Amino acid sequence: MHVYIHIIAWNERDYLPALLESLEGQTYKNFTIRLLDNGSTDGTYEFIQGHCPKNLVVRNNKNLGFAEGHNQLIRFTLDRAPEGQKAAIVLANADMLFEPEAVERMVGALSKNVGAVQPKIYRAFGENIGDEYLEETVKSDIFDTTGLVVSKSWRMSDRGAGDMDSGQYDQKFDLFGPGGAMFMIPLDVVRDVMIDKDLFDSDFFAYREDCDLAWRLQKRQWKTVFVPDAIAYHYRGMYGAERQTWFQRLKNRKGQNPFFASYSTRNQLFVLLKNLTFGDYIIGLPWIIFNEGVRVIYAFFFESQTRARLISGIGLIPKMLRKRKHILKRQLKPEREIRGYVE
Repeated sequence: MHVYIHIIAWNERDYLPALLESLEGQTYKNFTIRLLDNGSTDGTYEFIQGHCPKNLVVRNNKNLGFAEGHNQLIRFTLDRAPEGQKAAIVLANADMLFEPEAVERMVGALSKNVGAVQPKIYRAFGENIGDEYLEETVKSDIFDTTGLVVSKSWRMSDRGAGDMDSGQYDQKFDLFGPGGAMFMIPLDVVRDVMIDKDLFDSDFFAYREDCDLAWRLQKRQWKTVFVPDAIAYHYRGMYGAERQTWFQRLKNRKGQNPFFASYSTRNQLFVLLKNLTFGDYIIGLPWIIFNEGVRVIYAFFFESQTRARLISGIGLIPKMLRKRKHILKRQLKPEREIRGYVE
């Protein structure tokens, strides 16, 4: 099994040295690293040129977003993968650290009907006290994510986010879907769930594209397996606890980058529009109205960037409906089985 490790970098020069060092220390050696610089302005591109130029596949003149950046790397790999090759892709943020056996244990979890492998990811905290990279790094026992779970309002969240590890996620487990920070997906699964040569919806730009992918994996009967002994760490920039009160959510939202918060709000509505069946809407309607309705009303009146994003998003609705038609037409898994994941 050959593994292609795809890394999107956008102004993340400080993180790359430690990430690349952690990849060099992997016990699994049959892999290729492919890097994309997404219009960085902090010296990321120059660092890659100077330290690992052979791994650079694409450099964009401007930031095309998380979704399209990964789509570019995926298309590159699919075009060049030898015919009949058994291979998988690890999609990873640039602000990650891999434990030595992470890739090996993810590969070991692949089997028939497994569409994605989710590692156990903790939060890392670092401080840049030098000129080249983060010299002080703390690997915490606080969970970043153990995969995506879904609520009654059909909103997904990172399982365990913000919780201390007390052994509660030490067993293998089937999840609703993988989190976008890092996961493994076989090439044949990529081909099966792509829409118009896109794995992630490029119209999303960033945020919630992993939730959208989780739906397609579910509908095509691909399992997402959580592997607790595949471990990584993430310097996450935008996060919160999995379970929060409304006051905590409001406080956390006020501290978020308005640019990305606006995409997250809009894209959640696109996820629902594209993937929910009529039955899903009926069953989840009270929770959707209360959760998404309140969130949209608040954002519309108090967040200028979100308001503008929601208004401009109206023009994308016809595209979302065409994608919805494609997704529902190819659905294999019965709705009642998908609803079994609702918490």
